[in-house]
This record gives sequence, C-alpha cells and structure tokens, in this order.
Amino acid sequence: MNAKELIIEHIKERLTSLKELGQVYSEEKIEQLADNLAKSGKTLTEVNTLIDNKFAYQLRKVKQDNFLASLREYYISSVDKLKKPNNCYLLSYEQGVKVLEQASIKELKDINENLKRVSVNDEKEGYKKANSVSNDYELIISDIAYLLNIDYASTYRIFNEKMEPEGILNISFTDKNERFLNGEEALRYIKEESPKFNLKQELQTYHDKHIKYGLKKAKDEDYKKNIEFIFDLFSALPDTTQENIDELKYHYLNMKVFELLTNSLDNKLSNIGLIVNQKSLKKYTYRLSPSYNKCITKIDDLEDNETICNFFIVEKRQLLSTLINNYYDYIKDTLSLIADNTDTLEPIIKQVIKEHLEYKEYEHYSNVIKENIAMIKEMTDNKKELSIDSKDDKKRMEDNNIIYKNKIAPLQDNYITDEYEGKGSALLTALVTAVLFITIGIILLAIFAVSRMNM
Repeated sequence: MNAKELIIEHIKERLTSLKELGQVYSEEKIEQLADNLAKSGKTLTEVNTLIDNKFAYQLRKVKQDNFLASLREYYISSVDKLKKPNNCYLLSYEQGVKVLEQASIKELKDINENLKRVSVNDEKEGYKKANSVSNDYELIISDIAYLLNIDYASTYRIFNEKMEPEGILNISFTDKNERFLNGEEALRYIKEESPKFNLKQELQTYHDKHIKYGLKKAKDEDYKKNIEFIFDLFSALPDTTQENIDELKYHYLNMKVFELLTNSLDNKLSNIGLIVNQKSLKKYTYRLSPSYNKCITKIDDLEDNETICNFFIVEKRQLLSTLINNYYDYIKDTLSLIADNTDTLEPIIKQVIKEHLEYKEYEHYSNVIKENIAMIKEMTDNKKELSIDSKDDKKRMEDNNIIYKNKIAPLQDNYITDEYEGKGSALLTALVTAVLFITIGIILLAIFAVSRMNM
C-alpha cells in the first residue's frame, strides 16, 4: 500500500469508532483529505496524529452543536414573537437569573469570518462571535466572574427569530473619550507617548528578548520577573499616579487568580487589555479592561498542569505560589472568598457548566475546576497559617462572604446540584428511618400497656 492508501485506511478506521462524524465525511472528502496529507511531507506517524487531533476537535464540535440544538426546544416555548425592529434574542444570567430579551443587532464590520463588530439596539457596540466550543466557555467564565466580583465583558448567547443559537455577543467595554489597547499596543503607546525614557527602554529590551523565539518554559527566576514586567509597564504609562498604578496592579493580580481558577490558558500580553481615558489634552487615567477572550480549550505543547503567562509557559502551582508569596496583600480577598466558600462555589460552577456544555465537555471541565479550587484552597489555607489576617482583614472578608452569599442565593434556587440532591436524599432517608423507629416504639409501648391492663 502507498502512503495515501495507508492514510485513507487510518481515516476510515477512526471514522468507524466515531459514528457522530459518519455524515460529515463522504468518500470524496476522505479522498481529498488523504491527498492533502500525503503531499504534506510529514511522516505517517505525524499524519495519523494530525488526523486524530482533527477528528477529536470535530467530534467535540458536533456534540456541542447537538447540545445547542436542544436549547432551542428548551427556550422556544417561553418567547414572544419578535417585535420590530428586533431581530434576535439575547440570553444572559443577570444576578443569577436567566434573562431572555429581544434585541436588534446590526453588523458594522467583518473583522474575520468568525468575528463581526455589531451595534446593539442602536445604543452600544459589541462583537459577535460564531458558535464554537471555545466561545461557549465565555458564557461560563462571565458567570463565574460575577460570583467572584471579577470584571468580565458582558456576554450573551444569541438566538435568531427561530430560536436557533447563532453565536456569542460581547458588549464593548469602552466609553466616550476612552480607547482600548491590548498589552502589545500599550507597549507601543508607551514608546511613543511616555517621557520615562529609561523605564521604557528596559521594557522594550525585556519584551524583545523574550518574544523573539516564541513561548518557552519559565525557569524559577522568570516567574516574578514576568509579573514585574507588567507592573513596570503600568509605571511607564504617561501621566499616571501611584494610586492609579496600585489600582492596575490590584486588578491585574486578581485577574491572574481568576485565570488559574477557570483554567484560562492563552494569557499572552496581547490578551491583557488596558483602557486609556483622555480627560483633557495630554491628561490620562487608566484602568484594566474587563477580562475577555479567555481560552479554556486545550493548547498544543501545554501539559495539564501548565498555562501561559505573558512570555512563558508556566506551571500553574508555581505561578500561584509566586502570586501568594509576593503579592498576597493584593489578592488575599479573592483567595479567601474562594477558600471560604468551596462547599457552595464548586457545585454552583458545576451546574453553570452543565447549562452550556455537552456531557463529555462538561465532565472534563468540571473536574479541572474542582482540581483548581482545591489547589487554591490548599495554598491559601497554608498561607493563612503563616500570615494571620488582621481584624480589618477578617471584617472585610466577612463582608465579602455576605455579598457572595447574596449573589448565589438565586443560583441556589435555580440550580439543585447533585451534591445537594445527595445530601437531601440522605437527610430524607434518615428522617424517614427515625420516624419509623419512633412509630414502632410507640406501638410496642401501647401493646405492652394493654397487656398489663389485661393481666
């Protein structure tokens, strides 16, 4: 057999075990795929790996598309006919409650085939993304961000007039007189605008040194320097104050904790957002943008215990250790909120995931979240043993827990988790058993009393 015939044989063997893809690949499509792979110059082992990866991704997509189709049946009975000029429905989770509202979306510009800039109700702008597994994760991430008081781009699922899922909408987060810069653009902005010559030279040198050869695994000494680079970037911004710098640091460091919790992977410099507010001519203030575009799905060359942070591939546990050991005062509130509420946070996140993902995807991501929460709790508890919280800290954390409990109340009403069902069933069984024994005891006492009277 020649190379092409061997490739066709492998494709057909894989398709036999993947019945969900049976209708996706015709004989003609198999032939074309095999022909392209045979001409790629790769070894048969490499080609087989490519085929397996391609089919694994497409299988996930088919399963997720089937799951999305089932949403139509779930929601279609609860909607009113669209009123002009509305042309779609937007699904969101406001304060833990599902809200389905009519809206008008107009396309303004094609950014690429899967991303369009749109206007929403002629009032604000946003970005419409195509249906995909990775985009569906954004709905989950935005819900988790709400629970933990992390700023995240307002995110909606879009349904057309037939209640067919059409994609995801992110609302733009810039106001009038504001402009958005990702981390790479912010560096260029500093180069052009900042008078802090020495600092911006150091930033550019560090950036060029580490971006030149692409992502690489971090050494021990890289972890803190990699974070401090971002702090230097904040300090190099023109017209910034120490108060503004500290605020940017606070939100950036808490975003890193959030990324570790949710297993966000592609956290390169271009995926950090900075919003510049020009209050007057050459007078600026800055804020970190809400989180956006969090990539959760598997990235090649990343182990399960790794993620990306700026210029490096880092171990999640070592990154969290770096954050806790060096910047604990900035992140102690978010860490404590997670560690103090694992009993409710984990099952509620699990139910949010179930709302958006088909079963296999849900099962995998739920387990990842469980491991990440356990890691954060363990390392936070260890830190608290060494660094006792002050009275002010404890009071603030108690207040945060009260706010959190208010946020999860409607979620607990809407979601009955497996864990709670199990606990409820066990409690009910115990109560029934207790009542049964008490009843038997009363009957036996009655029989004994009657027998004594007859004696």
